[in-house]
Amino acid sequence: MKTTFNLLLICTGSFLASCGSSSENSQITPQEMATSAQQSASAPESAPPQVYIYAVEVDKLNLREQPSKTAKVVAQFAAGDLVEGTGEMSSNKEEATLRGIPYFEPYIKVITTTGSAASGWAYGGALKPVYAGPTNIKPDLERVRSLSKYLSSLDVKQLENGSKAIDFVRNNFSSASGSLADAAFLLLERFLFRMETEGNLYDMFGVIEWSEQDFSDIYADKFNMNKYPVTKKMAENGFMLATGEGMVFPIVDWVKLADFFENKVTPPMKNYLMENVAERRDSGFEDGGITIGLDKLAERAIFWEKFNDQNPYFVLNSETTENERWLTLVLLNGSDNTPAYDFETKAARDEFKNNWNLILQKYPGSALATNVKALMDVYAASGWKRTSKVEEFLSKFSQTEGE
Repeated sequence: MKTTFNLLLICTGSFLASCGSSSENSQITPQEMATSAQQSASAPESAPPQVYIYAVEVDKLNLREQPSKTAKVVAQFAAGDLVEGTGEMSSNKEEATLRGIPYFEPYIKVITTTGSAASGWAYGGALKPVYAGPTNIKPDLERVRSLSKYLSSLDVKQLENGSKAIDFVRNNFSSASGSLADAAFLLLERFLFRMETEGNLYDMFGVIEWSEQDFSDIYADKFNMNKYPVTKKMAENGFMLATGEGMVFPIVDWVKLADFFENKVTPPMKNYLMENVAERRDSGFEDGGITIGLDKLAERAIFWEKFNDQNPYFVLNSETTENERWLTLVLLNGSDNTPAYDFETKAARDEFKNNWNLILQKYPGSALATNVKALMDVYAASGWKRTSKVEEFLSKFSQTEGE
């Protein structure tokens, strides 16, 4: 966790992935995305899941007797295998490098779903959760396994494999619904994201000299992906463009994912999907600065707070709770180029103070309002200056909420 609080807004594969703006022609408008994302889900998922299903993401993943890299190996999994568990995780975390990416994750207690029965602990960084819920509505494991195995056979460094993955899903899951559609969406998005982060998409831009109009069109979500042969090929394989810090980069096209999955997935997954699409269509951040109104940023934080309250056992709960935490921290502290205080005078900026008051009025009783009120009390006691007391409060908040 950082010890200073001028947050560096960087591009990640999470809901804030498009630092800047993304572009792709689509039949779905940003307004429709936002409206759909705000629709409430069905009854809250209040009961703890009876079973979790995970897809194995690396080959020769060890299943160990104890949650430690030195513990005895009782079995090995191949990439694409499925394992089940109850959600039990180890209290300890360990570092590991998988496919060239460093992880610091706990172990997860799982059991095999095929072959000889075996149970033990597998490294969490190598597992992708695809279901969490009652056993009676879990997805068809054979169909999920067929997709997981197929995706694991594709090289993420070959762009044409994006369309192969998409076509496989279209051909085999067009009639899927509920938890099966959820699992298919999660596996396909994860594969495309791996192509984005582990492949060579950036290198493909090569000799393209992006014009000012290109940058403007990408930022405004008006860029024609057919303009260049390489961008056309990227669009065909499930990617769109985004800008940030003077660069153009490819990201997973969540709009296309929504076109296919919106009416197939469960209500909570639909809300998750549509909110992610809406935020990618207008990320609200550019080059370390906040580019939308703070009131809109508060709306997003409240969306994720309500989502997490309604769906405490959502299969991607660790991601959605981080969305809520991160947005709350930005609302309290600002960002690198949109700080909550004046660097020279150390005084809290009126823009943030006004938004804090708005949050108290508009969202009484929310966790966001509680945190805002606590910060305002510290600021008020400090003469509305960014003092060590304010720094201490934000440091404690960040460390507590980010655990």
